Amino acid sequence: MLTTKNYFSEIKDIDWASMPEALSKGHNLVVGSSQNNWSAYNTNENIKRVVDAYFSKLGDYLKKNAPAKAAKSIPEKSVKTAPKTAPRLNYKGLKVEIRPASATSSKFIIWDIKSGQKFANEKFDSIEEAKHFVDTNEMVLVKTAKPVPEEDEDENEATPIERIDTDVQFIKRYASMHGKVKTQAQVLNLLSGLQKAILERRIRKDSPYAKEVNLMQEQLIKAYEKMGDMAEIKIDAKNLKRYLEIAGSQENMLSITLLKAYVSLNGKKGMKERAEKLIERMTKAVQKSKIHKNDKYAKRLNDAFESLKNFVAGNADTLKISRAELNGLMGIVGDDLFGQKKSLNGTDYEDDEEGAIVVPSGELLGMDFETIGLQGKYRELIGDPSVGFSAMVYGLPKSGKSTLCLDFAKHLAEHHGKVLYCAVEEGFGYTLKEKIERLNASHRNLYITDRIPSDLTPYQFVFIDSVSKAGMDVTDLEELRKQYPGVSFIFIYHTTKEGRFKGVNTHAHEVDVIIEVGKGEAKATGRFNAGGQLKI
Repeated sequence: MLTTKNYFSEIKDIDWASMPEALSKGHNLVVGSSQNNWSAYNTNENIKRVVDAYFSKLGDYLKKNAPAKAAKSIPEKSVKTAPKTAPRLNYKGLKVEIRPASATSSKFIIWDIKSGQKFANEKFDSIEEAKHFVDTNEMVLVKTAKPVPEEDEDENEATPIERIDTDVQFIKRYASMHGKVKTQAQVLNLLSGLQKAILERRIRKDSPYAKEVNLMQEQLIKAYEKMGDMAEIKIDAKNLKRYLEIAGSQENMLSITLLKAYVSLNGKKGMKERAEKLIERMTKAVQKSKIHKNDKYAKRLNDAFESLKNFVAGNADTLKISRAELNGLMGIVGDDLFGQKKSLNGTDYEDDEEGAIVVPSGELLGMDFETIGLQGKYRELIGDPSVGFSAMVYGLPKSGKSTLCLDFAKHLAEHHGKVLYCAVEEGFGYTLKEKIERLNASHRNLYITDRIPSDLTPYQFVFIDSVSKAGMDVTDLEELRKQYPGVSFIFIYHTTKEGRFKGVNTHAHEVDVIIEVGKGEAKATGRFNAGGQLKI
């Protein structure tokens, strides 16, 4: 019997790549739940139920099947390829073909012959499984095959907003499952994502849809516990009506939707036809007054429009969006474009029971880690830091710490994403207003608060001015960075009469960059630059 005490020792020889997708995804959930001595498992009853159900399912599978052990190497001749031919099926006029997912894959996808596109993202272990999906989703597929007229696009009664609330996003996904056959892995994927959002407080107890979220979570758990490899998802008519009302209450602003489409083309080959269609969509949106020149993202959209035109007219095979532009779009489109994954450089490595990853030194040298693409005077000061970096800024009173940091915050907001400046010490008042006016630091991506909010997920950069006034110690800083690994933090410190920052030296060891402000200049040392200087 699998438990939290023996799980990692019992599964250490399993090759997860060869296991059923539902069990592989369940393993990922267990790894997340095991962090901090299984704290999520021990404190959240819903997560405990899901993990226990997974233990039971995995245990039953291992009894019936010998665990597939990870091989050190696989001879090239032993790699199995999927059949090169697959049956064509005709269901009431809907012509589809079941094809291998790739040249070397053993899984299958369903392909619409007429439109030349695959249906959804489902992959199946066998042709029979794919046929079953077509059988049980016939009407859904017919409806999907009919293209939506472009002139009707984005015309509904939903409220256009910059970013759809997290709870509404999950309700949309759940409602879309109704009447469709889903695999265990798909149900578990939605459930684990929902529970992670709740634990990270991106969905809060005081959400206006807390009742619906709790019900959705319970239904997903019941479905996962009772279902086999696949099952049709059915939502009670009354609940479904409510979910659809919530799902239809919000939609992204059209300008953001178009910017997302623009970002999705980056670095991919054969995208000129899609680029031409996107240009046409942008043009129609302006002609029909769906987007006006006073739209807050009009300039970004116009820049994307020009970039697309140059790409279509040029000879390049791929659209290449600059790193600075991509970073700047992060806070707009709502996607973590450069979020760090547990895998390194796109490759997954086996971790031990403590979560440690061991990488061959030769492979590490060949890796290219993402940075924020910092340019200008601040690159000269601190270098080009990685995503989720941390910095310490300290200096005597009136030395210019806040001036430097507000200017830095403005630079990041202009070029790299959403910024939150927590003016804990100064608060909302004349002096703060004067600094913002003097530095011309007002920007749509720069937000000001007089305290540290409980949820920092909307921001890519957070300034805390000051650490001592916020009552934080080194443990608080460490917990903050662990909770938001993709957010970069800049901590501002008071100094002693001798000019040293207040607090133990441990603080200095916990940050990537240290900036000292004094005598009209800033001096930096850190991991990304040997030592830069900047006149204030």
